Amino acid sequence: MTTPPAWLEDIHLITFDCFGTLLDWRASLEKVEIRTREDFDQFERETQRLQSADQHQRYAEVLKSAISKVRPQLRPAVIGLFADDFGRTPAFADSARALATLRDVVKVGVLANSDASHQLDALATLGVAWDLCITSQELRAYKPSDRAWDAILRIGVARSAVTRDGWLHVSAFDHLDLIPSRARRLHTCLVRRPGADDKVPADLTVESLDELANLVLMAKKGPLQLEVASTCSDSATATRLCRWLRQTYLVELRATPGVRGATLIEREDGTLAEQVLFGGQAEYEQYLATYAAEHRAMVREAFPQGVERVVRVSSVRARV
Repeated sequence: MTTPPAWLEDIHLITFDCFGTLLDWRASLEKVEIRTREDFDQFERETQRLQSADQHQRYAEVLKSAISKVRPQLRPAVIGLFADDFGRTPAFADSARALATLRDVVKVGVLANSDASHQLDALATLGVAWDLCITSQELRAYKPSDRAWDAILRIGVARSAVTRDGWLHVSAFDHLDLIPSRARRLHTCLVRRPGADDKVPADLTVESLDELANLVLMAKKGPLQLEVASTCSDSATATRLCRWLRQTYLVELRATPGVRGATLIEREDGTLAEQVLFGGQAEYEQYLATYAAEHRAMVREAFPQGVERVVRVSSVRARV
C-alpha cells in the first residue's frame, strides 16, 4: 500500500462531494432513460446552465427541467418522482464502509449540490451521521461558483472548528470541487469514479474510498481506545458512580477535542468501564498533555474514597 503523506496525520475534517463521489448518479439516471455518453453530456450542460442562472432554483426543480430537456417524451409525474427522490440514488460499494471507518478518526461531512431533503435520504442510504452538511439549498448557490465555495469555507470552519489546514475535500470532479477547493488552500483528494477526470491535479489520488480510509488510519495510527475500569467498595458507591459517569463525566469527555466517542459499559462483575475513542496517536497525546490531569482531578473530587481505577490503552485500528 502507498505510504500516506505526512500532512494526512493533521487532517481533522474530511468532506465529500455527494452525487458521483459517494452516490452513483450515473446508474440512477438509467431510471429516466439517460444512458449514453451523449445523454450524460447533455444532462450535465443543462444542469450547469440552470444552476448558473441569476435566480436560484432548488435542485429538484433543476433536475426536473434538465431531464425534461433530455427526455421530453417522459411523463412529468415520472420525472417529478425521480427528482424528488434523487437522494435515494444507490451508493458506490465502498462509500458506506469507508465513511463508517473514517468517522472513528476524523469528522466527516458532505458538500452537496442538492436540497436538504436529498441529504436526509442520502443519510439513510449511507448510514452515517454527518458532522458537517452544507447543501446548495442552504447556500442558495451551486458549486463551483465563487459564491458557493466562499460560503462553504466560511460555514465549514465555523461549524466544525477546523481550520483549512486540517480540512481534506474528496471528489471525483475537477471543475466542481477539486480546483476551487484547492484554490482556497484546502487539501484535496481525487477518487476515481466512472466519468471522472483522472488527470486532475490533487494532493492525493486514490482508486477507492477504501484506499483513502486505510491511508488515514495509517497516518493517524488510530483509532486508539482508552479504557478506564472502575471497581467500587460497595453497591451504593457503584450506583452513584455509574450515574455520575453517565450524566457528568462522559458528557465532559465527549466535548473534549480529539475524542471521537465515549461510552460506559457495566460488566457482570460490577466493574464500570469507560471506553474513550481517540482519532489517533496525536489526538491521544494532546489529550494527555492538556486535559487528562483535569479529568482525573474531577473523579478524585467527586469520589475521594471507595473507587479504584485501572487504565488501559489499546489500538483498535482495522483496515477496511
